[in-house]
Amino acid sequence: MIARPTIVIDDHLLLRVLLDDEPPSLRPSDTQLFTTGMWYHRLCRAVQTSTVLGSLSRMLGDADTATSGVAIRAVMELPDSVGLMSMRELAWPMAALLDDGVRLNVMSLEALSAAVELGAELCLASADANPTLLAAANAQGVPVRLIEL
Repeated sequence: MIARPTIVIDDHLLLRVLLDDEPPSLRPSDTQLFTTGMWYHRLCRAVQTSTVLGSLSRMLGDADTATSGVAIRAVMELPDSVGLMSMRELAWPMAALLDDGVRLNVMSLEALSAAVELGAELCLASADANPTLLAAANAQGVPVRLIEL
């Protein structure tokens, strides 16, 4: 059996997928889609809390009430088609990366570990381009792609 291609996406791309506004260049239809707990949490914060100020909350803050409601429901009801790796699966690989000298914040460390464990490509919105994560992914042999939104 041939494994399906897999990508791990950040919160910006996840929002677009959940709103049925996926960038056409993101993936072929047979690609498995994953995100991380921290990116999912950051997206939940962006749609739940008006006091958290970031690029996602600014974008959602400009939306009308109906659009905001659709976004909140889409995020709250994360579909089964979006995989979400557990810290149960990632804590040890994250610790191993740190032991190997990788120095990233927890969010980036989780993303890199998920991509390594899944044998996946890491896809980030270009607004989320993180030079430290990009360099660490390159050092680990993890393919990374920046997607324009």
